[in-house]
Amino acid sequence: RVLSCGLKDFCAHGATPGDPPFAAGPAGADKRVPKIASVVGILGHLASRHAGSIKQELLRMFHESLGSGREQHKATVPFLLQLALMSPALLGTVSAELVDSLKPPVLNQLHQHFSALPRDELEHVVGVVVHLISQTSAGAFRILQFLVGTAMP
Repeated sequence: RVLSCGLKDFCAHGATPGDPPFAAGPAGADKRVPKIASVVGILGHLASRHAGSIKQELLRMFHESLGSGREQHKATVPFLLQLALMSPALLGTVSAELVDSLKPPVLNQLHQHFSALPRDELEHVVGVVVHLISQTSAGAFRILQFLVGTAMP
């Protein structure tokens, strides 16, 4: 419920795939999407007892959003990126499983999901992803193996 409420609020404040909400990092996010800081705080509090459920829901939201054209689903990946920027703990919770799920069909869905973005906005999203990868300590070796393996023909 917390994630769903946060995503709805994120969408209500003009977050669209063509309008990345994470330009200024966490400080800018608080002004732009008022409830996202609360969502991060609540999830951080719940993580001690419900980490598995939170991880499962984050991954479900990610995969469900890729196969859908609904406006709310188009904003899910930017919403999840913003959560990861604001909470390294949430990033660490899902990074290993997310990397394992990035098989060619999912990568193709991601490509289709972001192919409509203008080049500068796409580069910004890539910059955010690179920043998140550099902030990930748990599973860093696995992420590097994935990147090298995916980049090789």
